[in-house]
Amino acid sequence: MEREDLEFDRCVEAILHSGAKIVGLQFPAGLKTRAVDIARKLQQETDVPVMLSADPSFGACDVKQMPVDLIVHLGHAPIPDLHYKNVFFYDNPLPPPENLAFLDNALPLPGMNVGLLTTTQFRGWVPKVREYLEQKGYSVFVGKTGGRIAYEGQLLGCDYSVARAVENDVDCFLFVGSGDFHPLAVALMTPKPVVVADVEKGTARRLDEEKDRTIRQRHGAITTAQSAGTFGILVSTKLGQHRMELAQYLLSLAEKHDKLAQIFIMDLVSQDALDGYKIDAWVNTACPRVAIEDYLMFKKPILTPQEFEIVLGERQWKDYEMDEIKS
Repeated sequence: MEREDLEFDRCVEAILHSGAKIVGLQFPAGLKTRAVDIARKLQQETDVPVMLSADPSFGACDVKQMPVDLIVHLGHAPIPDLHYKNVFFYDNPLPPPENLAFLDNALPLPGMNVGLLTTTQFRGWVPKVREYLEQKGYSVFVGKTGGRIAYEGQLLGCDYSVARAVENDVDCFLFVGSGDFHPLAVALMTPKPVVVADVEKGTARRLDEEKDRTIRQRHGAITTAQSAGTFGILVSTKLGQHRMELAQYLLSLAEKHDKLAQIFIMDLVSQDALDGYKIDAWVNTACPRVAIEDYLMFKKPILTPQEFEIVLGERQWKDYEMDEIKS
């Protein structure tokens, strides 16, 4: 039986065991095309009605309440240190391919001691990738689970602890997955080279240029925000992104430096929601990806908490670090 069938059967069993009379289905944008089929299949197997959430879901930090007895959350692994109520995570990790020759595009790596990184979709690939690299003479290091991390080597958009845990042991990092955001966060965190082995394209790339471009962008945001008169501090109500204590700390820093600042509470941080306010720059305490990945979508500079400290003179640029939501 294929892994997807096993995951589906596990989901059906969870629904039946829960005694739910109605189920809610949540999913990221990338699974929209499959959501209706999955809902119908679950209804056929369980005789339980399934509602679909039309709101986007950005991770296991973003599990919305629904008027249902059980939420089935697609595409994300649970965050261990969060307390969920009546949620089943149907993350359906992809099975590793028989042939890992695409990894050869990433070789030779810049050093023989390698930190192996991935996301939850490809967590089942870690043992095979490790074996493949070791057969070629590399020593492979994989960060352990704990806190917000459910699986070894797993990066979140807000937590890079698996990379930090092995940073002193490795010469470089190899990210096996797709997209640049997760490995870019590691590249910004460490001077060690980061190589991406793209499982979708079958290609490999280093992130040196992307890292330099992002650093220039962040420096520009900080420079622009230094002339701001009024700051808006953004706090998300999402389960795993709510950092009110941090926002209160940043507000106190603003007051210390005689800067005007106001806390804004919202679910989804977006430009549409921020239009019209007399704010010169925003400070984001929600998902760290917002300020970095979505920067160009905002009309005013949007800073991370650490960047706001630089603007206020509480931190030096040489001490720049990525924002994380730590356990």
